[in-house]
Amino acid sequence: MPSRAELGRTGDVRLAAVLLAAIVAAMLPLLRVVAAGTWLVVAIAIAASVLLVGIALRRLRSPAVVVTLAELVTACALVTAVYFGDTALLLVVPTPGTFAEVPSLVAGASEQIVNGVAPLAAERPLAVVAVAAVAALTVLLDHTVITARMPLLAAIALVAVWLIPALSVPAPVDLIAFVVFAAAVLLLVRAETRSRERALARSIATTSAAEARQRGEAEPRRSPVRSSAVLAASLAVTAIVATVIVTPELPRPAPRVGIGTGPATTINANLELGDDLRRPTDVEVLTTRTNAPNMPYLRAATLSSFDGRVWEPDRDETTPLTPEALGPVVADPDVRVTEYQTTVSITQLSSAWLPVPGPAVRVDDLSGAWEAMPSNRTVVAADAVTQGQEYVTTTHVVRPTLEQIQAAGTTGEGLPDTVTQLPADMPAVIERTAREITATAGNDFDRLAALQRWFRSAEFTYSLDAPVSDGFDGSGVEAIADFLEVRSGYCVHFASAFAVMARTLDMPSRIVVGYLPGTLSGRVVDGESVATVLSSQLHAWPEVYFAGIGWVPFEPTNSLGTPATYARSTQPLPDDGGQDVPPAPAPQQTATVAPDGGRTPTPTASTGVGGDTGESALTVALPYGGIVLAFAALVLLPALVGAARRRWQTRAAESGDVLAAWRIVRESARDIGVRIDDAETPRALGIRLAAVPTVPADRIDALVAAVERTSYGAPGDQREAATGRAAASDALAVRRGLLASVSTPRRLGAVLLPRALVRA
Repeated sequence: MPSRAELGRTGDVRLAAVLLAAIVAAMLPLLRVVAAGTWLVVAIAIAASVLLVGIALRRLRSPAVVVTLAELVTACALVTAVYFGDTALLLVVPTPGTFAEVPSLVAGASEQIVNGVAPLAAERPLAVVAVAAVAALTVLLDHTVITARMPLLAAIALVAVWLIPALSVPAPVDLIAFVVFAAAVLLLVRAETRSRERALARSIATTSAAEARQRGEAEPRRSPVRSSAVLAASLAVTAIVATVIVTPELPRPAPRVGIGTGPATTINANLELGDDLRRPTDVEVLTTRTNAPNMPYLRAATLSSFDGRVWEPDRDETTPLTPEALGPVVADPDVRVTEYQTTVSITQLSSAWLPVPGPAVRVDDLSGAWEAMPSNRTVVAADAVTQGQEYVTTTHVVRPTLEQIQAAGTTGEGLPDTVTQLPADMPAVIERTAREITATAGNDFDRLAALQRWFRSAEFTYSLDAPVSDGFDGSGVEAIADFLEVRSGYCVHFASAFAVMARTLDMPSRIVVGYLPGTLSGRVVDGESVATVLSSQLHAWPEVYFAGIGWVPFEPTNSLGTPATYARSTQPLPDDGGQDVPPAPAPQQTATVAPDGGRTPTPTASTGVGGDTGESALTVALPYGGIVLAFAALVLLPALVGAARRRWQTRAAESGDVLAAWRIVRESARDIGVRIDDAETPRALGIRLAAVPTVPADRIDALVAAVERTSYGAPGDQREAATGRAAASDALAVRRGLLASVSTPRRLGAVLLPRALVRA
């Protein structure tokens, strides 16, 4: 057998090239989490440099430990040169000043990961961490694949890297990225297997020829070395398909804190709400009670940037949440502003975004560290969780009269460009339809009201299924054009179409993700009615900015919610339980971030979704049962693959490949913990195994003799079929003896977790 050092020098260039391709294929989906930039080029360059150093040292026959240490030093030096050159000695040697920067960089990267919204901008802290992680991964995989020759173990690490975007930013599987990654992993396994086969063939040929010459015999015939590439490829395909396609479809119970009857939900701020709304299990996520006349909408995140394909959540500056962090509501002096208080109790919601009524000016009684985003009056977690929270939100609701909002008009003054931008290649049907629907309106509010009435008319229907079957379960301009033709969709389609059409009419708009007001439960706490909000009431709606009023919400989604209504100035002011407060004056200079307007309270209405499901205990238990079964299948997968591998080897042996039978013995011995030396001859290993009391000595001796005859015998003197069948029977008998020689726990470990799967 070839030594590990000889294997390391066999096909190392090809292996390193394939390994680099696999690393790049695993990294590319990370661009959904971290925006592409210089860091990606630097990471790939450092990975290639590390692999080149490994190739050079192996050609010099350096020990494996020296190769790995040299690669670590190279990676550290290159990262230092790129990101810490100003504090390093000779540009590449870290100094105490260099190490002093590391904690703050790691803390900065952690904060950006926790509080940021994907895709994250690769600022220096995050870039340093990402590049250093890729460099460390390269060293680890180089040692695993080229030195230790365990490509399947490396494939597991690559799958973990590939899965990061799927777990961090839920989205449909990117088929192209999956095919590229799967091909790279299979190519890596195949390249390692081929290099092992070549090294083994050369070793057998050299040893056989030398021994034959010493005995004066004819040159030994070469025994065909059957490739295990098919089995390795099958294992890799099974693992990748199960991990990438099956796993995301399994129900994911979130942490359960306090009471609850089902899995907690989360808030997806990327307008990919379809899968969440189509969950088979509808659960209570929170309850609300308020002194306002009607239950409020709960806002979690706003999305202003639209590139024609996706809406991006706002990434404005945040500040620690204090009583003054959100700031006052700005409106014209003659516009009425009323203060209300709402208590929110989270029951089953795990999210970085905190649902709050709008426009919030204060949030009290939260536990943990939270950040406020004053530009859109949202609250995000800094070092806290939403699950189990109960908090009180103070809102200042801007309540213009109908005449005031009609006279105000929309404006983009003082707002960022993101709220008005449109893609250049937008389908003409969107703007044409917007202008047709609003042609008879005399002011901006009436135009928007006309759009709202059109969407909520009988021409449109609410559906969670129709858009999916037609292939436009999205919010881009192509999906909007299809939606305007089919006229069937859910809140994402209605909100996105309304916001884009408003922009075509030169009105600044954005989208809010949050929850509908919920449904009254009949309970009363401290004189306030309690409403229940369900997971199916996750919602998206548009807002448009009006001068002197702020951001005004609209409700275009057909059959859900109730549009805001505005009283005329001649109608008396109702006493609805709130307290009127003076609005804050507008700043003298143009603000860089727009103040947030409010929503006029609307009558509570049944939403028609997510009512009492009346689900049985069996319905609730089924998702968890599926997880248990999936976990059991995952635990048994190595044993099943090991059994399939032995079955394949047995058939190969029965067909005349005696070396396949010998591989059964070697792998069985390794499975129970026997040390196997690649340089050890079959005769020497057979003597060691024959000393085990439960191993039949005659069977091991017969198998060793068959292996030697196959390797060194003259061509044509073997009855291959008969010899193979006998060898297969002997190998299985030896395996049974080896398993019987160890304790029950070790025997179970050998069957359930065969070591041969990661080290052939």
